[in-house]
Amino acid sequence: MDAIEERKQAIQMYYQGHSKAAICRHLGRSRPWLYRWLSRYNGDEVESSLQDRRRREPGQTRVWSAAIQAQVVSMRRERTDPEGDPYQLYGAAAIHYELAAVGNAEVPPIRTIHYWLKAAGLVPKRSRDKPKRPPLPIPIPQAKQANDVHQLDLKGPIRLKGSSAKHYLVVLRDRFTRRCALEVVESKAAEGIVNQAVAAWQHVLGVPATLQLDNALEFRGSNKYPRSFGHLIRLALDLGIEPVFNPVGEPWRNGCVERFNGFLTERLLTIRFDNLDQLRAAVARCQTVCNRDHRLTCLDGRSPAEAAAEADITYLDPAYRRHLDAKSLPQDQGFVSFIRLVRRSGRITLGAKDRFMVDPELAYSYVLARVDVAKQLVTIFQDDRPLVTYDFSKSTIGAWAHGLEALLPDEQM
Repeated sequence: MDAIEERKQAIQMYYQGHSKAAICRHLGRSRPWLYRWLSRYNGDEVESSLQDRRRREPGQTRVWSAAIQAQVVSMRRERTDPEGDPYQLYGAAAIHYELAAVGNAEVPPIRTIHYWLKAAGLVPKRSRDKPKRPPLPIPIPQAKQANDVHQLDLKGPIRLKGSSAKHYLVVLRDRFTRRCALEVVESKAAEGIVNQAVAAWQHVLGVPATLQLDNALEFRGSNKYPRSFGHLIRLALDLGIEPVFNPVGEPWRNGCVERFNGFLTERLLTIRFDNLDQLRAAVARCQTVCNRDHRLTCLDGRSPAEAAAEADITYLDPAYRRHLDAKSLPQDQGFVSFIRLVRRSGRITLGAKDRFMVDPELAYSYVLARVDVAKQLVTIFQDDRPLVTYDFSKSTIGAWAHGLEALLPDEQM
């Protein structure tokens, strides 16, 4: 296979829905290689767009005007000005995409902009990271289009000036388009989180297929009754959304929302607001700017709102009200999943002391425990392969004693 055919195959696999990681593994290529040819590909000029570009001869480097360099530095200073808009992005990529969006005559590459900012002393030095161990395979849900996966988190506490009351920020983010929905609640109670999730799915984000969460009790439910799901999970089951809980103690698995939390902490939550109305107005403003104005590399320079405009999004009926009564929500339909690390003993724990035996030979690897709420069965998977099925309605000891043989996929789900 020559170089052009290899690039065509990569493009074809990408548009057939294969993940970037799978394409790189299949072709034995790096991610930067794949990103380069995806960015260069032009459907109207396939052959020419995938040709190698002639390197410049020595001395032919592009010369940028002093005006554009000054403009880039000025844009960075304006975006980091303490008196300016605190919710704007100020990285080299954000400046590059903004120059392109407004039709600037000169649009330097991201690396050139970063070099100018560094030369101007506007890029802080960072210490070198330690070498990382290769990550273990983990069944994290994948987002291939808008609303495949929403990640939910609770940020806080937030205190107002002259008040000891605690407030929290509900952060909901779509992994694919990076749209966010933000709202302030006055406690960690599940009722407030549920109300904000419903409002976000009705008016801002639309309904997701999967809701990815950490293991906080306000999300999962009670430790005393670990197999009786809480208000938020019942809401998800009623709407056909599958909740997926991250491994215990691994918040970075919600990477999309956790990185966004860092931005919120730096730009929003370090401010002491005078009252609740002022805080809510700032949160609403931040949501608008993040969705409308942030131009992101992962979206090829588009804003989250522009990426969402290209998608087919289904919003929750504005008349939906069943969430107001938790007891009326169904508990006999849908699926709830838990990503868990197998302990040395070969066991996993879903919640509290709700334990299930897997296999000691799988110690220190990740599995997915998927609960069929209607059938009251929990099936444990690794690499999409079912390992064992238990009766979810029985006690822990009963679950071990009544383990069922692994079933064929079409027989169990």
